[in-house]
Amino acid sequence: MNYNIAIAFIIFNRPDTTKEVFEKIAEVKPRRLYLISDAPREGNEDDKVKVRECRAYVESRIDWPCHLTKIYADKNMGCRDRVYTGITEVFEHEEKAVIIEDDVVPGPGFFEFMEEMLNMYEHEPKVMMVSGTNLLRSYRMQEPYCFSCFPSIWGWGTWARAWRYYDVDVSDWPQRKEDGSLKGIYGPLTYNYLKLDIERVYNREKDTWDIQWDYCRHVHRGLGIVPRANMVRNIGFDREDATHTKSSTKEDFSYGEMKLPLNLRLPVRRCREYDRAYLNKYFGLSKIIGFIEKKIKK
Repeated sequence: MNYNIAIAFIIFNRPDTTKEVFEKIAEVKPRRLYLISDAPREGNEDDKVKVRECRAYVESRIDWPCHLTKIYADKNMGCRDRVYTGITEVFEHEEKAVIIEDDVVPGPGFFEFMEEMLNMYEHEPKVMMVSGTNLLRSYRMQEPYCFSCFPSIWGWGTWARAWRYYDVDVSDWPQRKEDGSLKGIYGPLTYNYLKLDIERVYNREKDTWDIQWDYCRHVHRGLGIVPRANMVRNIGFDREDATHTKSSTKEDFSYGEMKLPLNLRLPVRRCREYDRAYLNKYFGLSKIIGFIEKKIKK
């Protein structure tokens, strides 16, 4: 198999996870691979060794016809700037791409599902991304996939036409906060929780890129495709070298099963049942109360 959709692989300083994820990428032998890598942090000798090892490992294991584009930073840029500039460069050359970080292990059917959805909804402006993650066990989806406001970036894909709306600085946040236009998507309780994260990226207090991508989709009323069965496993939790997942997780990352190809084009319509289940799991009343209690203790 020679995979026809470009794959962007984001790596840094974790050789063990990089190797495990790349083994899955190598199975589909992408014709075009973009390798996005930050530079070692200044003065960090361990970084120098591991960044070099990660880059060399991937470069040396490409044993099929493949156009490799190395998007390597010369100086450390941090999570926010390295990821968003890397993805932006990918879409200077590609109309669509699958994006995988170094701790997201694709499961059976992931690449086939991504290819089918990215091709099928390429010209549907309301659909802004495709995700391979579904960790909701409490909601049984009737169709093979649905359209949600809350797709995950753990194994995902999008199009240049959607990424062009991305603004890493969330420049219009003061206006959106003033007019309250996002409350209808989140609901008042969730909105009050999430706006703090948006504030943090707006004020450059949090070094990340994905909150801005969520914000971008919500501002433009974009939807993401979520599969009925989970197709990824995140192996980056409970690690000191993680950026945002240093603690452990209780998520069930077991792979589900999908009969592919689906050959099924569904009408683009937000699945409010799925979104309600998502909000209840991640932003239910108990979560909000716990968050408030932590803030009071501080």
